[in-house]
Amino acid sequence: MPKKEVYRKQFTPHRDTYILSQCEKRRVLHIGAADWPFTQEKYDDGSLLYKQIDSIALEQLGVDSDEESVALLNSLDFENSNILVQDFNTPLNIEFIPERIILGETLEHLMNLEIALSNLKKLMGEETILIISVPNATYALNFAYALFGSENQHPDHSVAFTYKTLSQLLEKNDFKIQHFLFTTLSSDTKRLNWKGRFSHSFGRIIGTMFPMLAPNLLVVVMKNNE
Repeated sequence: MPKKEVYRKQFTPHRDTYILSQCEKRRVLHIGAADWPFTQEKYDDGSLLYKQIDSIALEQLGVDSDEESVALLNSLDFENSNILVQDFNTPLNIEFIPERIILGETLEHLMNLEIALSNLKKLMGEETILIISVPNATYALNFAYALFGSENQHPDHSVAFTYKTLSQLLEKNDFKIQHFLFTTLSSDTKRLNWKGRFSHSFGRIIGTMFPMLAPNLLVVVMKNNE
């Protein structure tokens, strides 16, 4: 029988706030930066993470596989950022040495996780910090949906993560975990309808009380150079 573990139950209310604190005056590689299909909407209301990082980073290089949204972002005025069309399931053809790599709500969309993580390691120096966030499979509302015989899953997701499975995936691929946090997404709820605002508030409250039931996972890693 597997040994029972007691996890580090640290909760931070807003993913974006934490990520931005790590990107200030840094060279940032941002994977999945376009946030398709909400690119224009989030740009207009100021919640697009790519736009927020541009305002504080020394330099930001975005990577996304959606050509239309990349073309849109390249047509807009960004002071410290550029974005390229790249398929993250293949080696990234870029010349950029990042201090921070942001992989937000992207890993769960990929088909071959080992290849994706191997591609990431090739871009990382000894001091590069990789920040990954994904939906939390043990989010409280997921159990509520299950009681009624359904799931609350994005149609493009191919895998779901828990604290344990995400930790094991990273460790088996030679990453060293620095921090592991339970969190929610952006604190900006202006664009959300009442259901979205309720879900966000519920996630923040339940995460504060019971971190493992929070909506999202956030892990900070470096390459294991041992």
